[in-house]
Amino acid sequence: MKIEDCFITNILKPRVILLESVGSTSTEAKDLLTQGETEGIIVLAHSQTEGRGRKDRIWLSPVGGLYFSIVLKPRLGNENTPLLGILCACAVRRALHGLDVNVQVKWPNDILVDDRKIAGILSEAVTIGNETIGIVIGIGVNQNCPISEMPSGLQWPATSVIDEIGKETSNESLLCDIVNEIDSLLEVVEINSSFSAVVDEWRKTSSTLGKTVRIHEDDKITDGIARNIGEDGSLLVETEDGLVSVLLGDVHHVRPGE
Repeated sequence: MKIEDCFITNILKPRVILLESVGSTSTEAKDLLTQGETEGIIVLAHSQTEGRGRKDRIWLSPVGGLYFSIVLKPRLGNENTPLLGILCACAVRRALHGLDVNVQVKWPNDILVDDRKIAGILSEAVTIGNETIGIVIGIGVNQNCPISEMPSGLQWPATSVIDEIGKETSNESLLCDIVNEIDSLLEVVEINSSFSAVVDEWRKTSSTLGKTVRIHEDDKITDGIARNIGEDGSLLVETEDGLVSVLLGDVHHVRPGE
């Protein structure tokens, strides 16, 4: 059976390119997009040698994890591009919840189990001139790769699906579940001509809201309490100087004593 046979979609027309190993699925997807590919193309790899997170941080990608990038088109204006990353975070959370993994979303692009990272999302706009021709969403899930077998010195506490539920699960099935959930959420956006329902779902499943956070923006560091997420996807943080809106910075959950 082809992987495509498990997709149940109304908006997307998923097509999968499966690679044994690749530098980065997002780099491959961006190249395909500039060569004329369109929304729904998916680059899936068994492993990555140059997996990336935000700020070009390394994302370890050994065999056993789920690593793919999907191309989406802008919706409701280019200014809503960050909301597609938030939409995909909600889709990953839904799919992992279906495997009985109790996950929450962390602003802007992480999926956590009790503050341990199980998945990450990186969204990148691809432009030609002043036109955004597509958004590449890279998704990495620690699935069938026990954290005990990962190199020591990870940048943050981590976990995996197999560590959480004690058994291996199908990469292909999880891919299909995530893409089907992305499609379901895109359908809601298109029906309502709004991302409001997606933002509301993110709020309800957030591990960030209500916590003390540390914001890193360029060379500036600010502490505050995460109060809400704006309709544009920005994080609203209450600081000593008042409420600030964070759209591009890094946010760290501050633990007691830090």
